[in-house]
Amino acid sequence: MKNEEYLSVLSNAGESAITYYVGDNTEDVKHLVNCTLFCKPNFNPILNQVNLVKSENPQLEFYKLSIKYKKDYLEESKLVFINGYYLHKDAVVGENVSIGKGCVIGKCTISDNVIIHPNVVVYAETEIKSDVLIQANSVIGAEGIMWVWNDEERVYLHQLGGVVIEKHCKIGSNVTIVRGSANENTIIGEGTCMAHGTLIGHGCVIGKNNHFANNVSLGGGVKICDNCFFGSGVVLSAGCIIQNIILVGSGGVLNGTIEKPGVYVGVPAKWKKEYKDKMSGVPFKSY
Repeated sequence: MKNEEYLSVLSNAGESAITYYVGDNTEDVKHLVNCTLFCKPNFNPILNQVNLVKSENPQLEFYKLSIKYKKDYLEESKLVFINGYYLHKDAVVGENVSIGKGCVIGKCTISDNVIIHPNVVVYAETEIKSDVLIQANSVIGAEGIMWVWNDEERVYLHQLGGVVIEKHCKIGSNVTIVRGSANENTIIGEGTCMAHGTLIGHGCVIGKNNHFANNVSLGGGVKICDNCFFGSGVVLSAGCIIQNIILVGSGGVLNGTIEKPGVYVGVPAKWKKEYKDKMSGVPFKSY
C-alpha cells in the first residue's frame, strides 16, 4: 500500500515525499527515492522511481500545493480552560509543570519540571523537554511568513513543521520561535539561553549551551554549533552556518558560513581576535 504523501524540505525527503529543487546539480537530489520532485524544465536527473514535475518556478508550485496540507495548529474547539489558562485536551504534560494564567497550550508535549510564565502561546507539533523555563508573552511554534510572487500576487507557504526545545533551556520574555517550514523542526539545543525579544526563524538548528542576548534575530535555516555567544541586536541572515565557537559583538550582522572561531564585530561582522578567555555570561568551553 502506498504511503501517504507529504510535503518535505529537500534534505529530509523520503519515500512518498513531495519536494522541490530550483538548481541543476544531480548530486543535490540523488538521495530521492519513490517521491515527487518539482524541478526546472531542463533538469533531467536519473533517479529511482521519482516523479519529475517540470515547472519554470518549482518553488511557486510547492508553495501553492501547501494549502492542501494546511493544519490547524491551535484547534480552539479542543482547548479546555483550566486554572486560568487554555490546554488542548490531547496535550501531554509531565510532572511538576507550572503553567501561568493566560497561556494557550496546543497539542504538544511538555516534559517534567517545565515552568511557563503567563500569556505564553505554545502551538501544536512542539516538544518541550525537562527543566525548561519560558517567560511571559513568548510564542513557541509560530508560523513564519514565506512567500513567492505569482505575477502580481503573493503565494504563501503554509508551514507544517514543529519545534523541539531541549533540556535546561531558558527562554526569555517576548521571544518568538517559528516552526519548521515543512517536515523539519526548529531545534533549540540543550542549555541554551535566550534573552527577551529574541526571534528565531523557521527550521533553525541551534546547538548546546548557546547564549542569545536581547533582540537577537535569526533568519530561516540558520545552523549554529555549541557554546556561542550573540550580543544584543545581532542578526544572522537566513541560511547562515556557524561551524565553530564564536562570540559576536552587539549589533553585528553575520552572513554565509563562519568557520574560523573567535570574536566577530561589525556590519558585516568580521573576525577580530581569538576567543579563548572565559568571560562572564559567555558559555565558553575549551576543546
